[in-house]
Amino acid sequence: MFSVSGNALMVFLLPIFFSLAEAADSRTLEFQFALSSDARSEFSASFQIFNAGRIVIEGVWNAGAYPLHIALVRPDGSEAARREGHGALRLEYAIAEAEADKFNSDSPAKWNVKITNSAATERREVSGKLRLTIPTTPRTLEDTQYTLLGHGNAQEIPIRIIAPGRVMVEAEWQNDSPAANEAAPLTLSLEHPGTDRIYARRTAKSPLRIEQQITAADIERGKRVVVRLQNDNMVRVKGRVKVTFAPAL
Repeated sequence: MFSVSGNALMVFLLPIFFSLAEAADSRTLEFQFALSSDARSEFSASFQIFNAGRIVIEGVWNAGAYPLHIALVRPDGSEAARREGHGALRLEYAIAEAEADKFNSDSPAKWNVKITNSAATERREVSGKLRLTIPTTPRTLEDTQYTLLGHGNAQEIPIRIIAPGRVMVEAEWQNDSPAANEAAPLTLSLEHPGTDRIYARRTAKSPLRIEQQITAADIERGKRVVVRLQNDNMVRVKGRVKVTFAPAL
């Protein structure tokens, strides 16, 4: 897709394919790009980041001795990293969890990689491939201990989900009584208060695990989900619950 403004040729996001990276905690995106000989000619690829890790940007183009600018731009418009050089060009940036959270406080933020044809003294048309590797390690949203009395006593843990992805809830516990040899079963559920919907529910002995894919339609109805643990037995239990989130990039 091309848009001409004066002599500048702007090439917008043109994804070729999405593929899993070799590492299980990252994803690779590849794009073809083409730039005109104008100094304002630019290619821009946007993506989202929810995890700490390393962003790796690799660019190769058909004129290896011809220089280009590559920049990684934060959602607020500031540059996180920048390099100028001949193809192939590699750029890396380590993003901390606090920085990812800063821009995703209310909704997913867009990061950008920009390639600009402004480094050469005598410019010409150039085309090539851009490869982005971004971290996708599951985030721990909650990791806490709990105590439940018997007779239907329950505890609810609110979780905020701002983007589509998979929520995984893991719970383990034991009876709070030396005389009890085996922990009684609990009921673990994941619920969406905004829609009165129970995503998943299981009753079983420790350990217990449930998973649910949260969609964009779910988030439009509310970003808050609730993890609920209920003890319908006579014996008090103590345990630990962990909630992790893997974004669907």
